[in-house]
Amino acid sequence: MSKVTFTIILALTMLIGQFFLQYFLSVRESRWPGLVLPALCVLVGLLYTFSATTLPAAAIGFLIGGGIPCLVHLAIYGAGRGRVRRRRQDQVEKMNIQDL
Repeated sequence: MSKVTFTIILALTMLIGQFFLQYFLSVRESRWPGLVLPALCVLVGLLYTFSATTLPAAAIGFLIGGGIPCLVHLAIYGAGRGRVRRRRQDQVEKMNIQDL
């Protein structure tokens, strides 16, 4: 396996793996771990923005470097938190049924 192929496979694994990690962190009982990756995306976007030399380059750097990935992470976070809310609601309903 050549270095180029290995690098491409590693980059794709990291690109796709971050979304699985985001979902895993989002379905935890605590809501804070799921907000780590979106915060990191915003910080990376700000890094790209402040390192740009022109305004259009800064805007594009923020969107590609942090804005769009942050939106994807927040969408995954919302889906994961919805699952946690439904699970909690089911537990409350089970407890109410047992109390009867």
